[in-house]
Amino acid sequence: MNVGKVPRSLARRAVEAAAWLDFGCPEHALVKLEPLLESPGARPFALKVKVMACSQLARFADALAALADLKPFENDLDWFDVTEAWCRKRSDDLPGAIRCMERLVDRDHRSAIGHFNLGCYLALAGEIERALDEVSLACGIDGQFRGLLADERDLDALRDEPGFRQLLP
Repeated sequence: MNVGKVPRSLARRAVEAAAWLDFGCPEHALVKLEPLLESPGARPFALKVKVMACSQLARFADALAALADLKPFENDLDWFDVTEAWCRKRSDDLPGAIRCMERLVDRDHRSAIGHFNLGCYLALAGEIERALDEVSLACGIDGQFRGLLADERDLDALRDEPGFRQLLP
């Protein structure tokens, strides 16, 4: 994780927070964040760490709140939309997750991950035909997604569809 824009006086703390995430200890990363969140120069970095840590801890409401605060600073809109959708799905907001992925594919029609995740969320919502279309698009854009089809439980509603079986490797 890049700490390049964090003020020098807080850089060590930022590196420690990122390292705790890398080590799979998100609760320790959160402990390091308070001074970073209070510094305008470190706040975007700290919010991103908070989103990732809260997501790992299944604190999705906290992750979504941090995402809302992060939005004005975040340049990687694809990461933002995928992350927000992931948290919304796990917060039982499937319509919100679908909207996030629709926003991503509207912005970038060639986003394989956008189409794939949209297909997963649509399948969970029971929109079978549309889900199959999205998953097919994802596999056409990036053939590696075919390898995920057999094990992706979100796509269980599509398994009996002839079009889905044709996508399997």
